[in-house]
Amino acid sequence: MTAAYPAALALLLAAWLALLPGALGRLRERAGFLLGAVLLAALALRLAAGGAHLVYNDEFEHLDIARHLASSGRFVATLAGGLPGYDVVARPTWPGGHHVALAAFMKLGGGAFLWSALLSSLSVLFVFWAALELCDDERGALAAAFAWAVLPLAVRYGRATDLTSSSVFWIAATLAALHAREKEPRLNAFAAVTLAYAVQVRPENALLVGYAALIRAPLAVSLPALLGAAVPASIALANRADALPGYSAATTAPLSHLARQLGPNLAFLFSRAEFLLLLVPAAFAALTKRPALRLAALSAALLLLYGCFFRGRFDTGTEDRYALSVLLPLAVASAPLLAGAAVPAVLLAAGLAFAAPAPPEAEHEASRRFLERSARLIPERAFVAAFNPPFVRAVAGRPAAAPFLILEDLPAFELQRARVGADARLVLYKDWAWRARPEEAARLEKALSDGYGATALADNGLDALILLTPRGERAR
Repeated sequence: MTAAYPAALALLLAAWLALLPGALGRLRERAGFLLGAVLLAALALRLAAGGAHLVYNDEFEHLDIARHLASSGRFVATLAGGLPGYDVVARPTWPGGHHVALAAFMKLGGGAFLWSALLSSLSVLFVFWAALELCDDERGALAAAFAWAVLPLAVRYGRATDLTSSSVFWIAATLAALHAREKEPRLNAFAAVTLAYAVQVRPENALLVGYAALIRAPLAVSLPALLGAAVPASIALANRADALPGYSAATTAPLSHLARQLGPNLAFLFSRAEFLLLLVPAAFAALTKRPALRLAALSAALLLLYGCFFRGRFDTGTEDRYALSVLLPLAVASAPLLAGAAVPAVLLAAGLAFAAPAPPEAEHEASRRFLERSARLIPERAFVAAFNPPFVRAVAGRPAAAPFLILEDLPAFELQRARVGADARLVLYKDWAWRARPEEAARLEKALSDGYGATALADNGLDALILLTPRGERAR
């Protein structure tokens, strides 16, 4: 799977790119200067906002996987690394659609922040296309596209490097492709490839297969995605077997999570004027137009699914990113009503776009700053035990290892460290992720307590770096 799966995804992506120009021919006479201006404005907003890591620890895991693909073609994630000769890798806990595309962009010289900004901006094109197929009115489609282009939440995550921009892009592309093929059956192949790739970006995008069935797309359009969904499903089952947070028995109580989070999530969606600009027209359109009703049903299904997540409350931390997938079908559904008031809608969206951008999550950003300031205190060749090794390597520039690798076989870990000339000392990085996993953290400290003595390297009352020195031995 480490080589065959990304190779298959690369072929699927190449097929999509080959089919895209022909499919875009439908827009040749419908998309003019104004759409180009909207796309440029969307990109300018995202580039002006500047790249920032917002979704800890996911972003560093995604970057690590993409870098492995770009350098070796292997679909793996790093458990321990940072010193030549000692790299421990394992299967990633995500499907690979995002990482394969990002790796290809990296090989062309591009960066992750620019990739996210481009995908977020190009999703505007597909919102326009899907809306145009829905209402056959350029004014409504342009108004919906503009509202999406300047939506502060979309701009916010257009500057991060997690899966959000990639997932939103493929949802929008799938909606455009599925509705375009209704009027032009020659686009069945394009729709099938688009849907199949979307499912490989985030597991919940499998709901798009249900949407394809709802609009009565031929089985040939859905079948590649249905077959391909076996890979994200197997990854989810493996995560369950490994008892990862969000997959373990202690965190998989979907109905309980839904009962707890659905109300706050609905309140969140109705709490912002820029969301209401999409929600209200979409709701009225759904009352009179069956295509808009189907899009609203897709949005409702996504809302319910995210409410079932262990961490799926939109008003908590960076979980608001999930709201974008819920809002995107509504942006398309709003086009028929926005067509009748396109200019006021555009002016209102532009005014609402000047809302102050939300800062990174305070606890996560504080942990990053603490590690950045304290990195010089960590012995240069000492491994740091941390729950996100790629993050430690990126911020502190020190080798790092995942705690469960140490717990699995401590003697083997120590032997491998010695073989590559690592410092005999270890460092524990007690950050927000450490506090979120108290049982694993306690097991690690207990396992190391007999063989190591602990000394605080740095401690700000919240985060800490603890130096572990072998008892009775002189550290290298």
